[in-house]
Amino acid sequence: MSTSTPLRQRSTRACLPCRQRKRKCDGKVPCNTCIGYGYDCNYDSAQAPSNKKRQLEPEQTSQAAKAVRTSEPQGREHDPPSASGILDSTKSRYVGRYSCVAFPLCVGLELQAAKPPRLHSFAYHAGIRREPESEARLQLVQRMSWNTIRRQLDFYFITIHPVFGFLNKSSVYERCEKHWHGQPQSPDFEAIVSGLAALTSLFNGSLDREKEMWLALHAKEILEDPFISRFPSIDQVAAWILRTLYLRATTRPHVAWICSCTLMHLVEATGLHQNPKSLILATGGLEDSTSELSNALERTAWAAHCLHVIIAYEYGRSVMDLDFSLHKSPPLSTGVDDFTPELCALVEVVPLSKATDPGVAIHELSTALSQLAEKFASHEFLILVRADLGFSVYRRLRLLKSNLRESLLEEVIAMGMSALPAARTLVSQNQPWWNVISTVFQFVCVLLAIDTQASLTHLPEVMDTLEMIVDQLDTHLANEAIATARGLLRALLEKRRRSIETLENILGPSSDVSADAKSQAEQPTEFGDSYSWPQQASDLDFFLNMDFFN
Repeated sequence: MSTSTPLRQRSTRACLPCRQRKRKCDGKVPCNTCIGYGYDCNYDSAQAPSNKKRQLEPEQTSQAAKAVRTSEPQGREHDPPSASGILDSTKSRYVGRYSCVAFPLCVGLELQAAKPPRLHSFAYHAGIRREPESEARLQLVQRMSWNTIRRQLDFYFITIHPVFGFLNKSSVYERCEKHWHGQPQSPDFEAIVSGLAALTSLFNGSLDREKEMWLALHAKEILEDPFISRFPSIDQVAAWILRTLYLRATTRPHVAWICSCTLMHLVEATGLHQNPKSLILATGGLEDSTSELSNALERTAWAAHCLHVIIAYEYGRSVMDLDFSLHKSPPLSTGVDDFTPELCALVEVVPLSKATDPGVAIHELSTALSQLAEKFASHEFLILVRADLGFSVYRRLRLLKSNLRESLLEEVIAMGMSALPAARTLVSQNQPWWNVISTVFQFVCVLLAIDTQASLTHLPEVMDTLEMIVDQLDTHLANEAIATARGLLRALLEKRRRSIETLENILGPSSDVSADAKSQAEQPTEFGDSYSWPQQASDLDFFLNMDFFN
């Protein structure tokens, strides 16, 4: 893409603060210089501008001296200064204004230094050791052909991208073409392609497991390289999203959560969580970003946020809350097969703050549960995500309040029942999303925990679905899940049997039960003469369906 140097535009007038300090002024009200330095911008209309008195600043002035603060949107005038940070867009590095890294620059600007210090970690340590060099190498082109990678890309953008739509499809294909035809891209980009190919192989089994594992470890090697990790980038964020997805689908919850936390730290480091209009720009590069680029950055930030919240909320670990709802609007749909906005809408309902007042917490969680039940999800994976989030909210609620409203329990059960066909569909299509089995297994646990006639009547269908999924997967984890579910069912049965034995011991020998029941039926009761005990009262199944001990 060719670039042309724009002609220098001179303002026909300058404000008084810029005139007094001999600084450039763009003639706007207020001007960008006064916005950046916090001056009270005003103009002297009586005095005509004088071109002779205008002095150009030296061309070699540091880029940091050109830092400007863009106008705040309406309604944000009273935000605290700490709500904004400084972004060096050339290095994709964001820091808060109170950072020790930003402080020398801020002091230099306040002192009106001709060359303020750059955004840099001055004197951060003693400097007695050199930082290690990069050990990561570009190996993907030698290990895999372009045709193989292209098939992986085609499958990824059809199957996985519609739900986590953060990559620019045309850009990925274009950069891959260059990477495999003599124009090597950055190691960050090779990490993206490696992670994408490994995740695709997990779904379609197109590569042998040894090659798939090499791809996953190659991406990890690049992302954790001591040299490459010094310079966070948007490509690194995208590669970490792919790695987090792969780990969530293949490894333990702790590992997936740690990876998602690293992902969110990179989101913060690159400033993706912030609204550009609330930033102090160290280079001004963000001002020239196109709407297409801005939309891609928004989607990357939201995909990372949603994935982290889903993993952390389900696992019961802390969530890195970067105040997304304050700074970011969920992405808009780009077409029929774009389900990413639905994913964001589901995650946005979940309360991330921990209310200290139990009453407030119960209200927030109850509201979230009702809102989740009303959310529309048109993709099978998202139907499972909705149920997962609903179960996560329910688990928190039942610890705060033992007797939940029947309407809330009905909403939990309804979300779980809607997940059963979605799970069966995905497993029949050989799409091993992690919640294909985990959602159904957790639904069994939820129904047993609710332990009412309404909940237990759904157990046969849920267990049939779980057994069908286990037969299809036939893995150690799947067989372990069905064995655990059956063990919990047996535990409930034993609990009910003990309840029956307790009642039988109270009533005495079984031979006298019928006579006592008949005599009781002939006597008037406080319920009226029409009331009588059910005839099947001595049947074991009847007692199993009674909720004696909640």
